[in-house]
Amino acid sequence: MPMVDPTFGYAFDRRVNGKVLLIAPFSSKQERWFDMKCVNIHTGKTYKMVDYTKEKNPPIDVVFPSQFARLSIEYQEHPEAKSLAPDGTPCEADTSGLLQRTHVVAGEFRYIGKETDRKWEEGDDISILDFKATEYGRAKSVVAETSLADEIRAIGIRKTMDLTKMSQHTIEKLVRGKAVKRGTHERVLKAIDAYRSKTSTQITSAILSVQFRRG
Repeated sequence: MPMVDPTFGYAFDRRVNGKVLLIAPFSSKQERWFDMKCVNIHTGKTYKMVDYTKEKNPPIDVVFPSQFARLSIEYQEHPEAKSLAPDGTPCEADTSGLLQRTHVVAGEFRYIGKETDRKWEEGDDISILDFKATEYGRAKSVVAETSLADEIRAIGIRKTMDLTKMSQHTIEKLVRGKAVKRGTHERVLKAIDAYRSKTSTQITSAILSVQFRRG
């Protein structure tokens, strides 16, 4: 599986929701890696892997693999996911300073199957790349609790739309107690939790600042 540069790696027109997962023949000889044929397992289309530093006018059927320089930059700018920034907000690429602990609150129990396809034991099979665990007893749609609806009203529908990047219709469904997709519900919860944490930190900082001035 060649690692394609996420920003400049696709010379062909890639749609936002288009699935691209490339595979290529295995070879331990580095000099053969370029000019290899890659196949997108979702469409069956074939592309050629080339060195972008040597291609001034690349054709539309090529891909550019990630260079070690790109991987080094991504590693350096990767935000810390296990801790919070000094101000209590999620870490960004340029976050610095003494990080805070992330408080994890256990949610609902989710039951998934441990089954795998037996044909994977018989040899290489690309279906393993698209594997999704089976989940039992979990509804696809949920209704927001009254506390969430009240919090959205307190924040304001417009502000909640801005925080979640969702439409007014979706936010109003949550407020009115209508069923929404589970992913939508979880996305709103995370956005409001982050907003609440940031607001709480700002208030605390303001109080400390006032006390410092009085002192």
